Order: sequence, then structure tokens, then C-alpha cells
Amino acid sequence: MPISSIRQTLDSIKTINLTSERAGMIYIIVAGCIWGFGGVVGQYVLQYKHIDAAWIIGIRLWLPGLLLLTLCYRKHKKAIFNPLKNPQELMLLIIFSIVGMMASQLFYFLTIKYSNAATATILQYLYPVVIAIILAIYLRKRPSIYVMISIILAIIGAFCLVTDGSIDNITLPAKAIVYGSICVIGSVTYTLLPIPLLKKYNTSTIAGWGMLIGGIVLNFFHPFWQFSGILDFQAIICILFIIFATGMLAFLLYLIGVKIIGSSKGSILATIEPLAAAFSSVIFLNVKFSIVDWIGAACIIAMIVILAKNKV
Repeated sequence: MPISSIRQTLDSIKTINLTSERAGMIYIIVAGCIWGFGGVVGQYVLQYKHIDAAWIIGIRLWLPGLLLLTLCYRKHKKAIFNPLKNPQELMLLIIFSIVGMMASQLFYFLTIKYSNAATATILQYLYPVVIAIILAIYLRKRPSIYVMISIILAIIGAFCLVTDGSIDNITLPAKAIVYGSICVIGSVTYTLLPIPLLKKYNTSTIAGWGMLIGGIVLNFFHPFWQFSGILDFQAIICILFIIFATGMLAFLLYLIGVKIIGSSKGSILATIEPLAAAFSSVIFLNVKFSIVDWIGAACIIAMIVILAKNKV
């Protein structure tokens, strides 16, 4: 390649605006792909290395949480402790940490353990329609046509994934269905409960406390120094990826992206996560996805796009 062409390429890279809308979209897409692939990595360590889900999630929560709060402290100093000073806000933060952040991640991994990363990720993404129904009831207004369509798509999608299209045949293990349902509840809590806190405090600060508190609580039940499973080189690399790439890097990229392009577009672009999980499962772990499963996945992804696009 001529030297002039190399110089032109380097100059073009230097002129990329890292705060442009295109950059924001890239941040969110990369974050979604990391999360989706992270589910597949989680499936590998759970099903092939037999590492306990609670052990992984415990470390994935408290360690990135501690690092995130450290970064927040450098910028906001002692202000990061303000959410802990008000008893009502502290209680809300604790419930968010345990019922929201800890439960959503722990039961997501348990769903992966008893099914696969693609199915668990797609089932988790049923939570937006649950939020839409809750808001419709809370606001005492009739659900819009978009909500009704989304509910129908969610039912069809869940039916396809759970039964593989046959009403007399439940192909998904009972534990996967139960844990997946709890994961959805945790995701709803994770989304709705911290709203009053996020209006008053920095997002990264609340997320950092949520991770740290959730991780500490989980360690009471499964201390990080009590390890079971196969801990070889591949397992260590996977664990580090789960902790730092999916637990912190993807989260920060998503926050930056949402700040640039807004939550509505961010939610739509984040639908890359279940697609990334599905394709990664098929490619790397040879997970068998039938046509009915793909139809179910498409219905749920369409549901997410409709809800995000119409802000219902």
C-alpha cells in the first residue's frame, strides 16, 4: 500500500467524532454484541466447566461495582455516598440491588444453565412488554394498539420457544421456564425501581452501588473463595471476559451510547443482543435452533422494536 494511502487512512481515523450519533450507535451495537456473546461464554463455563452460577455472578457484581464506584469517586468525590445517607433511598437501593440487579443476572445465568444462552437471552427480553402492561395499569389508561400488538407477539414468541410450536410438547425444561420467569421479574424491577434514584443521582453511581451490594449479598450464600468446577486456562479467560467485558465494558459503552443518541434508539439497537446470543450459540456451541425457534425469536425482537420505537 502506498505511504500516501496509509497517511490518508490514519488522517480519516483521527477525524472520527467519538461523540457523533454514528459513534453512539456503534457503542450500543458493540455493547449488545458483547452481552450476547457473554451469554454464550457463560453457557460454556456453566455446562462444560461446571462452575457455579452464583459464584460467577457474585464476582461479576461486586468487582466491577467496586471499580465503577472508584471511577465515580475520582469524578464526584464523597457525593457517591449520598444515596446511602437517606434511609428511604438506601432501602430502595438495597431492594434494587437484590431483587433487580442480582436476581436478573443470577437467574439469567441459571436459565442459561438449564437451556442455552440464546433461549435465555430471548426470554429475558420479554420484560419490556411486562413493563408496558404495568404502566398501562398504573396510569389507568387503555393499552395502545402498539402494546396490544406487542403482547400478541410476546405470547407467540414465548410459545414458540417453550413448546417448539406444538401445544402438546413443552421442549424447554421446567427449571429454565421458572428461572427465566424470575429473570424477567428481576429485569422489570431493575428497570423501574431505580427511577427515583436516577432522577437525583448519577447513573454510574447507582449502578455501581447496585452491583456492589448485590455482589456482597450473593457472597453470603456462595463466597467467592469457595470454588467448585474446572478451573483451567480456558475457564479463567472466560471468567475474566464475563466479569470485565460483559460486567463493565459493555455497560459503560451502552451508557455512553444512550447518552449520545437517547434511550429510545438505544433500546432498539440493543436488540442486537439476543441476535448475537442466538448466532453465537449456533456457531460456537452447536445449539440447535429450529425454524419455530427462529420465528419465536423474531416475534420477541419485533416486540422490543415496536415498544421502543413508539415509547409505550
